[in-house]
Amino acid sequence: MKILAALDNSDFAFKALRKAVDMAKKEDAELTVYSAYSDLLEVEVPSLELRESLAQQAEEIVARGKAIAEKANVFVRTVTEAGYSPADNIVSYAERNNIEMIVMGHKSRTGLERLLVGSVAVKVVTYAPCSVLVIR
Repeated sequence: MKILAALDNSDFAFKALRKAVDMAKKEDAELTVYSAYSDLLEVEVPSLELRESLAQQAEEIVARGKAIAEKANVFVRTVTEAGYSPADNIVSYAERNNIEMIVMGHKSRTGLERLLVGSVAVKVVTYAPCSVLVIR
């Protein structure tokens, strides 16, 4: 089994990671800790420093996830990718790599924020080529 733990820097994401680590250990599954960051292509004057900062933050997130998995004696690979939409990145990675389960956290948004931003988890559940476990 191939499991993808999709992380951002939220408590919800790391709660989901702990579940993914448990599943990987029980199933002797391949675990990938994944984080997507904005490549800022839509910004008129993208800042190279900002891009580098976002990439570094994504690397730090997956390194933290890797440490948690390794502490539980689970082999893990780490991946970071730049893109316009984290949800699209997650779905695309899952398709390209034959992922069988995506595990991710869900941040509850309400009102206008939900209408304007949407939910990465909802988009992943809708378009993923595999099962998705969303942890609150």
